[in-house]
Amino acid sequence: MGEMMNNSLNSDKPTWQRNLIWLCVALLLLSILGAGVSFRLLLVAAVIALPLWKWHGVNVLRTWSNPATANFTRSADGGTGGYLFDVQPARAARMPAQPLFVIGVFLLLSALLVGSRSTGAFIGLYIVALVFIGVGCTYVLPGASDRKSAKISVSKQGIESGEISIPLKAVADLNITHNGLVVDPDPLMPGPDGVPIASIAGRHMGRRQAARGFTVVVRADGQSQASTLAGGLTEECAKALVTDIKKAMDDVA
Repeated sequence: MGEMMNNSLNSDKPTWQRNLIWLCVALLLLSILGAGVSFRLLLVAAVIALPLWKWHGVNVLRTWSNPATANFTRSADGGTGGYLFDVQPARAARMPAQPLFVIGVFLLLSALLVGSRSTGAFIGLYIVALVFIGVGCTYVLPGASDRKSAKISVSKQGIESGEISIPLKAVADLNITHNGLVVDPDPLMPGPDGVPIASIAGRHMGRRQAARGFTVVVRADGQSQASTLAGGLTEECAKALVTDIKKAMDDVA
């Protein structure tokens, strides 16, 4: 029965039909389990669903087993006569987020178990679980929207990646950013005591995650906003990627 329901939900149906099916499932659960139990289940599901889909936590899960350093490979693209870059981001820093998530999920399950006997106990455990999961999210969610695999094509037609397509002549800038800031290799202040901007940003964030949050962006001529080509990168990988993309642009031009 479960397999039949999954096949029904995953079939090529209009959005309104899928939403109607889920509504019927929710009403069925509500009638079987009772309003109180169903409401608590919805609260627990919301705690898990919001970080995963609203704040791109799914990207963190998909790259959870990736190496701690980002990497890319360049190959000849026979279809365009140019080059294809296959970029793999670094995984999000697992500590201290992982134990926080484990404790948070344990508290959520405990809240469901005791909720049928005491509403006050459910609320208390639920709030504490929110704190643990919320703090864990602050470690892994920054930059999560860009922490995904990317394929970048560089050819005479231009630079293409996902929904990005910019003719070569229209490429104005190709930069490395860190949390929206352009990374400048020069020190903030001239002289031997100058402090690199990357070090200042790292101290300001105070997180290991900062070292894996670099992105490579491209800006088209006449546009103020840059588009992300690849994210979730370590600084060394981001610098090497920019260097090789520029070389590929020169080769195909």
